[in-house]
Formats: sequence, C-alpha cells, structure tokens
Amino acid sequence: MTKRTLVVGVVAGAAAGLAMAAVEMIYGWASSAHTAWDAPMGIWAYIGGLDHFGRPVDHVGPIVLGIGGHMLNAIFVAVVFVALMRGLRNPPGAAILGAGYGAGLWALQRYVFLPINTPDDRLFTTGLISPPWVWWIAHVALGTTIGLVYMLIERRAPAMVMFDRAQLVPMEPMNTGVRAAAEDGDRAPVG
Repeated sequence: MTKRTLVVGVVAGAAAGLAMAAVEMIYGWASSAHTAWDAPMGIWAYIGGLDHFGRPVDHVGPIVLGIGGHMLNAIFVAVVFVALMRGLRNPPGAAILGAGYGAGLWALQRYVFLPINTPDDRLFTTGLISPPWVWWIAHVALGTTIGLVYMLIERRAPAMVMFDRAQLVPMEPMNTGVRAAAEDGDRAPVG
C-alpha cells in the first residue's frame, strides 16, 4: 500500500464519516423521540455497555469516544476502498461502487458483526437510536462520499503529477539539418 493510498483514504474517510454522521444526527435532531447525540453515544454504548447511553448531558465521554471511534472506522473502511479501487486499476463509476460498498458494509455489520456481542432484540440498530432505514441511508451516504472524494482526488492526480515533474523542452527542433538548410536559403532538407 502506498502513501498516496493512505492519504486519499484518510481524506475520503474523514469526509465520509462526517456525511454519515450528518445523516444520523439530523435524524436524531428532527425526531421527537431521539437526540442528535444518540448515534455517537450508541457507538460507545455498544462497546462499553448500555449504561453509557442516556441523556447526552450525562454522557459527554461516551459521545466523544463514539465520535472518535466512528471517524477511525470511516477512515479505515475508506482506505480499504481506495486500495481496492487502485488494485482494480480505477474502474469507472467510483460513486456507484462506493454506494454499493457502503450498503454492503452496513449489511455485513448489521447481520454479521453486531449480533456477535448483542442479541438481535437488544441491538441499537433496531430502533433505539434510529430506524433501520436511516442506518441504510447513512451507510449509502458513507460509501457514496468515499467514492466521490476518491474520484475528485484521482481526477486531479494527473495534473498534480505533471506539475511536480515539469521538464524543460528545448527550443530548437530535433532535425537541425532542415533548419540549417533553411538559414542558408535552401529549403530542401539536408539528408
């Protein structure tokens, strides 16, 4: 894995993490039964236990730790996506592939990894924080943003590489025999 893959992955992951958090937090803010802080608090509560979930004013630490965990996870999955895209030689449709990647991540997380620690009836993804449709939209936003940022950075890459490796081009043409003959008044190429 190259340094560029890591840098692009970190940038894409940070942007995607913010996009996903925005979906979850806007839903929480707009809902009368939830708060904007339920999603980050729920991330830490999954790890530390449900006693870390409740009124946001009483759980500032779990909120901060949840945001940190969420952003690290988003960066990790973005680095994996960028490495996959570069391994596939930059296939077209990175945004669509990213959306599918985000939906696939959610399905894998919801139906494989999360039930390992908690039974289905107690999972926070069943409505404690947000209804399932919000989780799907948030993960599609995550993947789409990773794909879009990847596309934008990779599209700019050739211009950045060209600028870094600019070379001087000689002013004289390569075939000096033609030029010498022209200066002498003879326009025929010297062979």
